[in-house]
Amino acid sequence: MLILIAGITGFVGLPCAEAALERGHTVRGLSRSPEKVPEDLRRRLEGFEAIEDMYDIAALDRAVAGVDAIICAYSCIPESILEGQLLLLRAAERAGVKNFHASTWNYDWTLGYLGQHEIYDAFISFCAHVRLSSTIKPLYMFTGAIVEWIFCRSAQDWDSTTKTLFYCGDSNATIRYTTARDLAAYTVEAVTSPEASKGGFVRVQSFEASPTDVVEAYNAARAGQAVAHAKCLGTLEDAATRLAEGRANTDPTEFMKFTWDGYAALIGRGVWDYEPQDCARFPNVKQTSLKEWFQGHADV
Repeated sequence: MLILIAGITGFVGLPCAEAALERGHTVRGLSRSPEKVPEDLRRRLEGFEAIEDMYDIAALDRAVAGVDAIICAYSCIPESILEGQLLLLRAAERAGVKNFHASTWNYDWTLGYLGQHEIYDAFISFCAHVRLSSTIKPLYMFTGAIVEWIFCRSAQDWDSTTKTLFYCGDSNATIRYTTARDLAAYTVEAVTSPEASKGGFVRVQSFEASPTDVVEAYNAARAGQAVAHAKCLGTLEDAATRLAEGRANTDPTEFMKFTWDGYAALIGRGVWDYEPQDCARFPNVKQTSLKEWFQGHADV
């Protein structure tokens, strides 16, 4: 299959491209920043379409022409999730593309509602609007927390200097994680499957781990060369209180200032939890363990 990966330069887009190529598919890239595509990957692409911004309709139409499937790996901000992704989907409609994997890879927001969490509002809105207005039935994948986001990109979750994981609530309470490599493998398997055009929700994971598990796995992977810690920032009720205060006292467009407490409170309470029953649908995907991931990321 020829697969378009929109947002190919991101931390989800790049592993999706590698996963597709590993499985013998052809890949086309779409991004604002072609220079961010590693040279080795760039040479293996069928093509690359540079887009000025998410509203560049002409570039979107060129990008989707002739492809068999689309993976949207846009950044996780409301305007990309809702506006940008909808414009990409309309281009896919015009081109007759039926296999469309939407940008999701989070906890199961189908169990929530509008107003519960700022980022999830955009996912819910996109899904509801597309269901009523499009002939395309997108795939949405629930993965829990993405490991690379927690340990490589979010200073609110992991302090790379002190090797400290921040959490709220019970240190032995587990959450679901999926590595970017596993996520990409599941995504490509799903969007190229015979049932892909039927769309729907896919629920997977790599592993479950508590803050205590994270510390133990990190220390085992580093074998004494570095030591991790876990720091509690209060109860789940404390997180919920901070979330309410943030919403009351912060401009809504600056929601990132308080969104971490929303994740902490709602994930901790199991509001969006799911069973990863679809792992069994994709036996070609080997799940990565937490210790294996730490062993492969010595810079964390």
